[in-house]
Amino acid sequence: MSLRETVMRSLAAVGAEHEAEFYARLFRDEAPERFALIVLDPRCLKSPLLKALISDLRMLADLQLTPVLLVGALDDDRTSITFQARRLMTEMEAASIKTSKLNCASYGLLPDVTRQSKAGRIVILEMTERRGKMNLQSLTAALNPGKVIFLQPSGGLRRDGQRLPVIKLSELDENLNVDALSAGQSKFIKMAGTLAAQPDIRASYVMASPLNLLEELFTTKGSGTMLRRQASISVFDSYKGLDKTRLRSGIDESFAKSLSKDFFKRPVHRVFIEDDYRGGAIFTQLSGLPYLSKFWVSRAARGEGIARDIWEACCDEIPAFFWRSRQKNSFNNWYMNTCDGMQVNGDWRIFWTGLDAPEIPGAIIAAANAPHDFEYIKDD
Repeated sequence: MSLRETVMRSLAAVGAEHEAEFYARLFRDEAPERFALIVLDPRCLKSPLLKALISDLRMLADLQLTPVLLVGALDDDRTSITFQARRLMTEMEAASIKTSKLNCASYGLLPDVTRQSKAGRIVILEMTERRGKMNLQSLTAALNPGKVIFLQPSGGLRRDGQRLPVIKLSELDENLNVDALSAGQSKFIKMAGTLAAQPDIRASYVMASPLNLLEELFTTKGSGTMLRRQASISVFDSYKGLDKTRLRSGIDESFAKSLSKDFFKRPVHRVFIEDDYRGGAIFTQLSGLPYLSKFWVSRAARGEGIARDIWEACCDEIPAFFWRSRQKNSFNNWYMNTCDGMQVNGDWRIFWTGLDAPEIPGAIIAAANAPHDFEYIKDD
């Protein structure tokens, strides 16, 4: 068995194997230095969390993934920061992980980070001058990582004992009523909130623990708490002005099957698109009522809460509609929590929201007989 196969089997323990494979492939397609910026809480550099972190980094290195590790963003003691970075480097080298240590104040820092990452080295950055030119905000903007992970012992925010997987910036105040915040959690909220408020930085911001870092990286459900801006959703009355090639590609990827060739020739009622085409919804009309023909989120964006943003935009614009879903659709539990009613009809579950009672029988019949959207009817 190859090293890669061994690692992928290990990752399968934190989530479905196909999920781990998908994310590993997605990360490898990015520039190495953009994989992730991991901001380390000093407590994560003490045993047993340090041991867990080294194990995580060893596995990432075996997959040829090179996160950038930042030491010092959460500490004011320069001597302590230098010691932490040196200790981390020593532990990584002892685990045969190729690494390189740089100071954020170094001349030519960014080209050096890129060069070291492309050489397969995991870069450790020591930030001894938090208020210097290369602070966390400027570093994040320059590296443009796909994800900024604040690694700290708790691994996420909780309310009433339940993990909060996603918090939108617009709902930050109401979500701060969580179980007692530690100093590290308070710093995460403040720093992540500042970064996420910058419109030119597109990263997602997550609090996780070395004990669940791989689950955060390689599963849709994640393991920590993500802080993000609300997705920007645009609404159209037709496909005019939309990139239909990009739209088709996004839907095909999300459903893992191909839309029928005539799909975009059919009359459309409303189209909702996340501005980066990472998800959306398409409404037609059946039986004189709005019918949700397609609702999707790209695999790479799942777990970010985009589905909820799109759904809320749909409900604001179209308060009454209906839709159908295959019996085996893994999203059915989510639909059950959002619908006003549901009825099984053959292979379909037919859902509705906002419909008046006399409209429901016709909607059920129309949904059951709606045209198939994909090339292979058996997979629709």
